[in-house]
Amino acid sequence: MAKVVGITIPTEQFALSEMFERVPDATVETVPVAAHSPRGSMSFLSVTASNSKRLDEAIRADDSTETVITLSQSGNQHLYRVSWQPRVRTILAVFLQSAGSLLCGWGAADQWTLRFLFPEQESISVICENWREHGIDPSIQRVVGVAGEVGFPEMELSQCQHDTLLRAYEMDYYEVPRGATLECVAEDLQVSHQALSERLRRGHRNLIEKTLCQSTTTRTIER
Repeated sequence: MAKVVGITIPTEQFALSEMFERVPDATVETVPVAAHSPRGSMSFLSVTASNSKRLDEAIRADDSTETVITLSQSGNQHLYRVSWQPRVRTILAVFLQSAGSLLCGWGAADQWTLRFLFPEQESISVICENWREHGIDPSIQRVVGVAGEVGFPEMELSQCQHDTLLRAYEMDYYEVPRGATLECVAEDLQVSHQALSERLRRGHRNLIEKTLCQSTTTRTIER
């Protein structure tokens, strides 16, 4: 059975470390595309930061990017098309060997988290050993069969949104009265007040769209 593998890798060993140094509250989410090669993988990035001008300058000046094209901008959220320097493409090539495919990824100042789909023919231990032979030793966070990969795809929550909503819940942000303010949660997650607000809003929208809206549609059809 095919496996989905979730890994983390330190930002300084992968991509955009200089950008995160200049814009520490930036968050990056890859935009899924049908690509199975290092040149096509991670070509589209959705990046959010409180200082849009500094972000735009920093991502273009980062030594891991070759070319950066701004496709759209809405508030503090940017959609970029990125061509990576050979070093990043080489790392992606190692990750994508054994016919693997990058499903999604998200980056922050400390680390990148990536999720890959690998076919049945090789065990995860063999794949990880291949990575180590190339000098790459990421932390394995999660290995599940495709049938067990239900949570994020159905709800369409990114890992960043999932972790943010969960942390806000754990800090009693949703209690009445609230046990923590938006500022407290933002400080705990080490992001700006505005970046946290946008994460929560996008997460709430995805949950509502995929639960309440769909259930309403289903009830209407059943009638």
